[in-house]
Amino acid sequence: MSAKYDLHIHTKYLGCANETMEVDAVAAECERLGVECIGFTDHLNTPEQLPLHVPILEDIRRLRTRAAVYLGVELNFTGPDAGFVFSRQIKADYGFQFAIGGIHQTYVDSFDLDKVIEIQHRHHLRVCEDELVDVLVHPYWFSKREFDQKGFPEFESVRAVPERLTRELAQVARQTHTAIEINASANLVNRPDDYVRAYVDYLAILAEEGVTFALGSDAHAIEGLSNVHVAWEVARRLGISSERIWHPPGEPIVGGPGAGA
Repeated sequence: MSAKYDLHIHTKYLGCANETMEVDAVAAECERLGVECIGFTDHLNTPEQLPLHVPILEDIRRLRTRAAVYLGVELNFTGPDAGFVFSRQIKADYGFQFAIGGIHQTYVDSFDLDKVIEIQHRHHLRVCEDELVDVLVHPYWFSKREFDQKGFPEFESVRAVPERLTRELAQVARQTHTAIEINASANLVNRPDDYVRAYVDYLAILAEEGVTFALGSDAHAIEGLSNVHVAWEVARRLGISSERIWHPPGEPIVGGPGAGA
């Protein structure tokens, strides 16, 4: 596995990442870490956030880096039965080259593990079926803030997810040409060893079904960028070839083969 990509990186502009996440600082750190392809992917939850993405593109255009740099966007469902704030027109108007997306809430007020998993799975399939979304992000990541606020017990292991659901997701992802993310910060870093083992086993089932994967640090602070090495290592351990590592379509905004530093 030689595809050293990080296609899930946040910036300071949307407020979810801290002030260290300047575009030029991120690019410099990624180059130091050996990242060959960078994707900036800040959140888009409401139309009001769209103008906040404009300076990201402006900063990317000023970069001088050997890494290929793309502008993406991370889409969140606007409600339990609602879609994304995204369209072909928005993509064109704001220069987005790709979209990653997924479910970021449980959409339950009282904890029922089977119901939570069913809702997650249903939304995962909806992501795959959306022709404007390239990558399903961090399956079975849950917000610690939401769980704490609602007094929910911790989600202890992805082993709670029935294997038939995992295989169904893989089959739909393969049919719709949707990549599934190996997300370092959300699913693999600062977790108990047993949790990580179970999650890698979950990814192994997806790999067995022929899924294409995307790799991302999901960094919100400059020190979090190094977490992408964990995603790379998991992909290597699973024997995923470079041909099954997703890459944004088209030419990068800056960088890539032959680019000067």
